[in-house]
Amino acid sequence: MNERPALYDIEATVPDFRTHLQRYAEASRLTRERRPTRLDLAYGEGVAHTLDVYLADAPHAPVVIYLHGGAWKGSSKSDRGFPADTFGPAGAIWVSMEYPLAPAASVDDMVAAVRKGVAWVHRHAASFGGDPGRIFLCGNSAGGHLAGMAAATDWAAHGLPADLVKGITTVSGIFDMRPMARSLMNEWLRLDAESAARNSPLLHLPRVACPLVCAVGEKELPEFVEQSAGYARAWAAAGYPSRFMPMPGHDHFSIIDELNRPDGPLLAAMFEQIGLRNRGAASRAHT
Repeated sequence: MNERPALYDIEATVPDFRTHLQRYAEASRLTRERRPTRLDLAYGEGVAHTLDVYLADAPHAPVVIYLHGGAWKGSSKSDRGFPADTFGPAGAIWVSMEYPLAPAASVDDMVAAVRKGVAWVHRHAASFGGDPGRIFLCGNSAGGHLAGMAAATDWAAHGLPADLVKGITTVSGIFDMRPMARSLMNEWLRLDAESAARNSPLLHLPRVACPLVCAVGEKELPEFVEQSAGYARAWAAAGYPSRFMPMPGHDHFSIIDELNRPDGPLLAAMFEQIGLRNRGAASRAHT
């Protein structure tokens, strides 16, 4: 039973959300025309287990793995390539990763796929000029949730470095899935009490400390703001570096622009986390 059907209905609060999504898709198309790429690389079987690599302008570069939003049932890796216009010239590889979507896939399936993809990137980073010792995660909305779950992975149990993830940035993420089981989203997520708890990053922090940048739009629904604030508090309580960043003027969809705004505070925080010097974008694909 959906006791709180409207609390996470973000589309209802942003009437022009499709305009933002179309703009990001077109900006990403233009980015692929001007940036060197390796597209649709398979980290598993099927199109839902692929990723796009946007190469850096420097060798042995840090790698930022990005996970798109879309309420766990929509959007695409191809629509989130445009931040490479800023990250590439600054010396970082931008990887936009696909993952299986609901309702065909469960949340467990998505989490397992993302973990597999991150492991694949670590093992193959050197083949596209990346540094396997400098892998960072970034995700917005549903992708923020999946980034949190990937950061909490026991990588040593997979035969990989325990500190495989060196930092994480979330943008308007969901970190406690228990309210999702009581929301309209459960029509496609199909969560029960156990799977909601099992897949809540708030309840499963990383085993090895790494820095968190946790951004959310100040114009978003209160539930989204509190989800991010609570996640940032949990990291700080665990003794991990944690930075909570409410972004003035932004809603759930406009905030994605900040991933390609060289003079913005979110990029400054991300570059500081990664150890990059912001050289500015080669072009402003989103303007």
